[in-house]
Amino acid sequence: MNRVLFSSVSDHWATPPNVYAILNEEFHFAFDPCPLNSNEDGLKVEWFGAVYCNPPYSKIPEFIKKGLYHLANLDVSLLVYLLPARTDTAWFHDYCLKASEIRFLRGRLKFGGAQFNAPFPSMIVIFKQWDIACERIENAQRQQRIFA
Repeated sequence: MNRVLFSSVSDHWATPPNVYAILNEEFHFAFDPCPLNSNEDGLKVEWFGAVYCNPPYSKIPEFIKKGLYHLANLDVSLLVYLLPARTDTAWFHDYCLKASEIRFLRGRLKFGGAQFNAPFPSMIVIFKQWDIACERIENAQRQQRIFA
């Protein structure tokens, strides 16, 4: 098996145009914090409107937290993430399971610039609301269970 497929040689790949087009038709995106070939760091700019995000996979939790912060503060109306379907990760359990909707995509996507399909399944995670106060309470309860 090709080890590069599982490495961090590149963790930012262009969204397949047909996937973006279908989602944009449904959600009418106003902002993408991770456009390919951008010099801006999406974690350091303000987010607004309906957001589409295909984050660098080495920074998935950071981009989810950033988006949820803006959603809780009503800076954005909606968050739509294209993510690897890694249901065994902490970020999936801590954030994605609380999303408004998760759409698991059939088959494997072929990201822009890639010669082959991705070696992992993908999912669309949609957040329509987020309450930071609830997140803080849940984190405190989790800490109590761990250290009790």
